[in-house]
Amino acid sequence: MTKLKPFLLPAFAVATLFPRLLDLPAPLPQVQLTEGLFLILFLVYLRALPGCLWRYRLVFSLAGIYVLANLASAVWAGDAGAGLEAGARGYLVVLSAVTILYVEEYGIERLEYWWRRGTLWVAGFALLLYGLILFGWPDPLHWVAYFDDYPYVGRVARLRGTANTYGMWVMLLLPGLLFSWKAFLQSRGTVVAVAVIGVAMLPTLSKEILLAAAGMILLMPGSHRLRYGTVAILTVVLWAGTHYVLLPPDASRADTAYQVGPVSELPGGSGVKETVYVPVHRTAWRVGLAHPWLGVGPGQFMSYSLEASRPEPLPKDFGPFDPHSTWLGAFAETGTLGVLSLMALVLVLLYHHPAQSGVVGVLLLLFLLASVFKDVANFRGLWVMIGVASMYRVPTLKAPGKCTFT
Repeated sequence: MTKLKPFLLPAFAVATLFPRLLDLPAPLPQVQLTEGLFLILFLVYLRALPGCLWRYRLVFSLAGIYVLANLASAVWAGDAGAGLEAGARGYLVVLSAVTILYVEEYGIERLEYWWRRGTLWVAGFALLLYGLILFGWPDPLHWVAYFDDYPYVGRVARLRGTANTYGMWVMLLLPGLLFSWKAFLQSRGTVVAVAVIGVAMLPTLSKEILLAAAGMILLMPGSHRLRYGTVAILTVVLWAGTHYVLLPPDASRADTAYQVGPVSELPGGSGVKETVYVPVHRTAWRVGLAHPWLGVGPGQFMSYSLEASRPEPLPKDFGPFDPHSTWLGAFAETGTLGVLSLMALVLVLLYHHPAQSGVVGVLLLLFLLASVFKDVANFRGLWVMIGVASMYRVPTLKAPGKCTFT
């Protein structure tokens, strides 16, 4: 175990790229390779955990309140599934503490190296398989899906790779892309790695690709004002593109799987139509208002979604759905207490300027932007990054020379 210990967290980081590798029966459908590796990490660092939680008590006190809010919501909901989901939030918080202990002992170089190398291998394999599938290769794992009415482009073949959704594939590759990009800028890596990972994102045709572009811009040298100004523009485009579709004069106004509701006509014959995200978000808000203090229970929004969505113009045969927003999801599922505790934790983590923690700081900022239209709180890799970012809250560390993340 001593020889394997330095590779446990890097292996966990690579395992985050496979969120649907295992298909276990209920009540364990969310358990993946990452959970097995976490159990080993937890046992290895168990004796050191209390001291870590105390040294970083500001962050972990707030994280503890967040977990307690989830547990209270689960108890109020009286649902075993909600209890398991609340426990999973606690596991993610402990993962951050384990990350701190690992980095204090070994530094971050090995973690960064294997995260970007693992991402490169997975992205390269996905591109190869994508090409083969387009030429008729069997696709039993459903890595690629075809759509006839994708906005602006029509028929497309979208790649989701190892992920559950197309945008999630981009988010899984994002840490490896930015680590590779920073390594290239510092002459420690090649542009080939950046290109392979970046190209593997493109067939998703997902809005999250703009986050990748924003992250690369933020890490580039040059004018601070120009970089952040460009990212601000990309953020506005991302928000608008997530919630609305611009229809040319000759485009169909009919509802599809992506666009719903009435059309707001513009001068010149163009129109604007809401994407399905808008009624989904309104539904989450409505569920939260109906259960304002403790919500409906962690992970339980889907059970309420269809009934609460009845005034909304959702696509035909639209089944139960997730809130597609970290914040609205927290409000609907854990109420005011849950969303405020999560907000406090995020504000503490963002207290330091992203540039102080390099890639990790930029990634936290990008995940925050994505949280508006995606539930990012359950991304295992995010909580590894939260652990690294938390180290910047404490001035004295066991090995301060090992805490500068690229």
